[in-house]
Amino acid sequence: MKNIDILKEYIKNNNGIILSRDLKKLNIHKQYIKLLCEVGYLERKERGVYIRKGKNINEFFLIQQRFKTGIFSHNTALYFYHLTDRTPLKYDMTFTDNIRVKDEIILPHYLKKNKYELGIIKLKMPDQTSIKIYDRERTVIDILRDRNKIDLQIFNTAIKEYVKRKDKNLIRLEQYAKQFKVEKILKMYLEVLL
Repeated sequence: MKNIDILKEYIKNNNGIILSRDLKKLNIHKQYIKLLCEVGYLERKERGVYIRKGKNINEFFLIQQRFKTGIFSHNTALYFYHLTDRTPLKYDMTFTDNIRVKDEIILPHYLKKNKYELGIIKLKMPDQTSIKIYDRERTVIDILRDRNKIDLQIFNTAIKEYVKRKDKNLIRLEQYAKQFKVEKILKMYLEVLL
């Protein structure tokens, strides 16, 4: 099988997407990506992200490719979990505290590595791509920790909507609260709402 055919097969099986780093796994030189772009088979969406011509890829996947260590969090995660009805103006992403991100579309949050890694999940998007995001309980703890920095209406709605959910995991929520040292505050809110 020729390199072009291998690439086309990979792109077909990978939902129309190929990343520059995938070439190493396939043992194919990057010139073949350039060739597929020149003939109109692929188009470059972001640095290192190529998609089949005419295919729509969600912006969250593209942003995650740009900020590989960023985890979608806070208001952006609330939006995914339907805990808010407001579309975020910027993308909230959490990074380890040894990284600094300056970008007009990102609202960065920073944590020590041991807390940064708690609650990361992969969320499958409708276009079959995946993004890294904090789970629902971790998201609630994040907004609880940053309650003074978040719009009061968004905060109250998110907490109320979380408590109403049948699929909430209060045990995990309490475990995260202990790790982030906000168990008293969480208990206060839960006593009022439960």
